Amino acid sequence: MGKKLMLAIAMLALVAAPAFASVQNVKVGGDLKTTSVIRNNFTSAGITSGASQDSQSVILSQVGLNVQADLTDNVSTFIRLSNERLWGTTDVTGNNGNVNLDDAYVTMKEMLYAPMTVTIGRQPLSYGNKFLIGDGDLTTNISDVSDLTGGVNFDAIKAVLSYDPLTVDVFAAKIAANTTTANGNDDENLYGINANYKIGDSMNTVVEAYTFAKMDKTTTTAPNTKTQKLYVPGLRVSTNPIEGLNVQLEGAYEVGNTTANKTVRAYGLQGMVNYALPVMKDMKPVLSAGYTYLSGDENTYDNKGKAFDSLYEDQNTGRIFDTLGVSTSNVKIASLALEVTPVQDVMTKLSLYNLSQVKNDVSSDKKIGNEIDLDVTYAYTEDVKFGVSAGLYVPGKNHGSSEQDNASQLLSSVSVLF
Repeated sequence: MGKKLMLAIAMLALVAAPAFASVQNVKVGGDLKTTSVIRNNFTSAGITSGASQDSQSVILSQVGLNVQADLTDNVSTFIRLSNERLWGTTDVTGNNGNVNLDDAYVTMKEMLYAPMTVTIGRQPLSYGNKFLIGDGDLTTNISDVSDLTGGVNFDAIKAVLSYDPLTVDVFAAKIAANTTTANGNDDENLYGINANYKIGDSMNTVVEAYTFAKMDKTTTTAPNTKTQKLYVPGLRVSTNPIEGLNVQLEGAYEVGNTTANKTVRAYGLQGMVNYALPVMKDMKPVLSAGYTYLSGDENTYDNKGKAFDSLYEDQNTGRIFDTLGVSTSNVKIASLALEVTPVQDVMTKLSLYNLSQVKNDVSSDKKIGNEIDLDVTYAYTEDVKFGVSAGLYVPGKNHGSSEQDNASQLLSSVSVLF
């Protein structure tokens, strides 16, 4: 009887033992970045000329740890943990010093049939030039330098169908989950389908068509509000008509309704040109120009539904005007930049920006401002880079008479990949 009991216990323990996936390969890596931030006359909330907090001098530390594991049967996992904090701080107010989960997803190749790859979990979503869908900076970890800190990616399910030269992405993402209503149906969701097709001509033309849908129910508990429904079809074309010249055009149209149940009819257009100049080739000069047009309401209080929603775009990060939040709707942005490599491993870039409103908002003047930026990057080794970025923003009259002081910043950084 005792032997039978021992055998039964042993069999039960064997069945109850946890099952582990067979790991074929594990890669561990990460990155370190330290950035010195010196700013004057602005914060992430806007220009603060004359205010008590119109200057800032902090050092931001960012650390990331990546673990990737290749399993059997075309299955792999990826996890990224990060920590961001300001030097000299000891608390975790505003997530300062917390360990954050940036990525946590599983990828299954050839699922159901060969051309399909499915990714489930917290993951990056990025399409085209990140005009509408970027790296998912949905939240920030440190409010003092919110534009420079990393954000979490998208909690999503994505299926990629590869029919070379056609690639189709289909995804559904949970942006915000809330339980303030009786049935918990007050979430914000994002859905999308993106088709990328390589024409295969001599100009390496790529056509990208997409439709995104944003369903925001987070405000339905407020009086007289409706679910925001936004449908965004769009098209991007990239081509190289001559050697060294790349031309891109993108347009998106938005239809739906606002939370006040007003009809949305908005649109955004963007053109980009990059030309590798056929002179001084040892310095690799590249001249680029861009123009962005995002429709807007003539008066924000009227809310006529013409204000373009940039969704989760990720362009112009680190620029002063982007930090001020004046570049995502009701704006025209013209840019010109020259990039050169004067000596080996040193890249310099001079950029100019002009911003103005499409429709008069609260000011009678449409001129938002001008910005000039100088970026210098030195590749010390393949894994270590030093960077300096200096910017000056000259506000236009649209900011108001009390906000006419120039805003400036100086960012110095060292980054390491391992």
